[in-house]
This record gives sequence, structure tokens and C-alpha cells, in this order.
Amino acid sequence: MTFSISCIDDRYTLDGERLEEECCQLLLDCLLDPKTDGDGFEPAAVDIMRQELIDAIESVKGDKRSYAAQQGAMAAFPGEPCGLPVNGTVEQARAVTPQSAYRAWKSMLEQGRIEIFCAGCSEFTASERVFRERLGGLYRSGIFTLSPKVSKLKTDVYRVTENMPMQQSILRMYFKAPELKDRYAGAILSLILGGMTTSRFFTNIREKQSLCYYCSSYSNRFKKTITVYAGVDAANLAKTERAVMSEFMNICMKGVTDEELEHARLELTENARAVYDSAGAISSWYSSQITDPEMLTPEQFAEGVQQVTAQRVMEACRLYSLDTVYTLSTEEVQ
Repeated sequence: MTFSISCIDDRYTLDGERLEEECCQLLLDCLLDPKTDGDGFEPAAVDIMRQELIDAIESVKGDKRSYAAQQGAMAAFPGEPCGLPVNGTVEQARAVTPQSAYRAWKSMLEQGRIEIFCAGCSEFTASERVFRERLGGLYRSGIFTLSPKVSKLKTDVYRVTENMPMQQSILRMYFKAPELKDRYAGAILSLILGGMTTSRFFTNIREKQSLCYYCSSYSNRFKKTITVYAGVDAANLAKTERAVMSEFMNICMKGVTDEELEHARLELTENARAVYDSAGAISSWYSSQITDPEMLTPEQFAEGVQQVTAQRVMEACRLYSLDTVYTLSTEEVQ
């Protein structure tokens, strides 16, 4: 769970107001002193938020891409946190009471691991003092440890097909590489396959073969996975799947070109530089590394990217295996 607040720096206030300190106090007021009703939150407020949560859960089915991503993750990562719906289920939402929500809040403060990130041009001495004073008095015990686990590769490829009235089908393919240790090569591989406008999926599968409306991929370095997703006519589902596998096999056997490698390096390097475009991006960059042995600056990451060779990319590709295929298709498909 992430709670954040932002304001202009104190040096830019009209009359010397100390907004940094006031915003920190306001954020902590919301977290530490919510409006309660005895041993629970106000029933009326809980009723409103419960319905908002139910609406959010049910709205996923109206967005076919989001629904396919949710159902695909459930198939690819059973029993793992990332295989659970982000907002839970309607049944779970309906079961929330003012008292159970209150207990969850108390558990969050007592057992949750707290990470504080401040980004901007301030020295944040006021922020440090406020957080130390107000959080230092909390009773804390049994604090949870964060240890993301690599997703296990299934013995056989798991296939799930779900039918729904829609104009085009959605194909999602999950590749896992539990033994992958080269994070830089893994990131570059995903870009070359389907993460850039010059990617192989876009150029070969969408443009040259006209098999799909879109075809892209993204990687998850914690789970050591690459997810391929495509919008496809039902008649082209099998052909698209074979084309995706062909691109993986081509890199496994022949590697990547110098041009592809350079494009991917440049893409990742520019993305790292863009971290400094906003305070929010800086905060997100470092907060995404809280479970890593060490935190890398954007410059350190960009330097690591530049050291990647075509051989390393090919070796990384050889570690990936197809784990799960999820298809959300039109109802008339048999």
C-alpha cells in the first residue's frame, strides 16, 4: 500500500509557509488518526468504500485487456501473490465490516514494513524529524519481511481458454526463467522481442505477417518472466502463437543483431535518464528496489545496460520456457 503527498518546495511559497512540514503532518494525520466509531470505522463510510471497491472489481470485466491480464496471471501464477486479483473478489469485498477494516488498519501500522521516500530539491530535514517523532511512538511487532520469490516453471505448458462476446481475441503467453541472473540481458531481451516500435513482434508478426492488431511483451525481473500479449483474430491464434515461439527460437539459435542491441540499450538508457523528469518518477525508481540487495541509481543501471553483449542476450533467451498460454476468445471459437 502506498500513501503519498506532494507540494511545492518551501523556498517557493508566497509568504514563507513551511509546506513540507505541514504536508508531512497532514499525511500522518490521515494514516494515524482516521475517524473511527468505537472499535471500527464509521459504518456509513465503510458502506461507501465497499461499494466503490465492488464497482472497481466488477469493472475489470468491461475492459477486455485488463480482464485477460487478470485471468492470465491467475493461471500463470497460482498460489503466488501476483496471481491474485489486485482488488480481491466481490465476495471478499462484501465480507468487509467496519470492525474488520479497523483491524486491517491496526495490523498495517503494527506489522507492515514502512519505507519512506522523499524526492525533490529539499534536504528533507523537516520530513525526517516529523516522521521520526510520530512514527517512532508506534507499537511495532511481528513486522513482515518482503522477499519476492521466483515463479516456478510448470512441468507442462498450462493452457486456459475463456470465451466471451468480443470483436477480437486476446492471446497472453507467459515465459519463465527461474535460473536467470542477468537482469540487464533479460530487460534487453524483452525490448528486442516486443518492447519497442522496432521490436521483432511488431515488425515480423504484426507488420510483415499481419497476424495480429498488436503484439508486445514486458518482463518482470522479480518473477523472472516475460509476458507476451497480442490482439488477434480468432482464426490467427495458433499462427500467432507459433510466430511468437519462432522469434524466441531464432534468438536462441542465432542471437540478436548489433542494431537491435543498440536500439534496446538506447531505449533503456533514455528511460533511466527520464527518471529525473519528476519527483514521482524518482520516488518510484527507488521504491521499486526495496527488496534488492542494493539500490542502483539511474546512472548505475544505464552503465550496466551498456555492458550487455549479444551473447549475453542469447544466453538469457535460452533460459526461458513457455509456462502458460491464456486465451480470451470470441464465443464462436470451438
